[in-house]
Amino acid sequence: MQSYSQSFSSGITYMLLVITCRTGKIPYLLAGLFLLGLGIYLFIISQKMKTNNFWSNLLAIISGIFLWRFFGEFLENADLFIRDATVEIAHWNFLAVLGLMIFLFLNLRKHLQISVQFSLSSFLFIWSMHYIMIFQYEVLSRTHFTTYIMCGVFLILTGLSIYKVRRNKQINSVMFWSYFGLLTAWTILEYVWGWRLIPGPYAI
Repeated sequence: MQSYSQSFSSGITYMLLVITCRTGKIPYLLAGLFLLGLGIYLFIISQKMKTNNFWSNLLAIISGIFLWRFFGEFLENADLFIRDATVEIAHWNFLAVLGLMIFLFLNLRKHLQISVQFSLSSFLFIWSMHYIMIFQYEVLSRTHFTTYIMCGVFLILTGLSIYKVRRNKQINSVMFWSYFGLLTAWTILEYVWGWRLIPGPYAI
């Protein structure tokens, strides 16, 4: 159930932005604001659930997905509404910011509630994986040999995640590795889309 919920959330929000962006400014704006609002709401709700780790962690993970869609993808087209307002946090000029965010998270993690850790790690994992791929595409090329190497690395990480899930019994560990494996598998799919081996959202 957890994997289905995460896959559905990731896939449906991705397609929502792709479709509304091609539909018009107003639908795209409404979609972006909806994802931001729901992401914040789910983050708050996940902190208030003290008795159920599964649902608290799941809502926290989904909040990270929704917030990424707003800050990492919707704002890439912010100039549709305000001139020169585009923010592209997955591009090379945000490397220092990403590095600082990861550093702060790793050093402050032990002081944070588990659901907060899941939400922030969800956001940072997506940001990091997307950054690697976008950097390769923009600085090198979509078919540069390093893209095949990184896809292989993500394939290995997906296999490692499956192994960890099968070996762990503790709910937090199972959810962490399940979600990490889902992200690495999704990144592999994005590489395949980027190589134009199968039709992707760009073909809509």
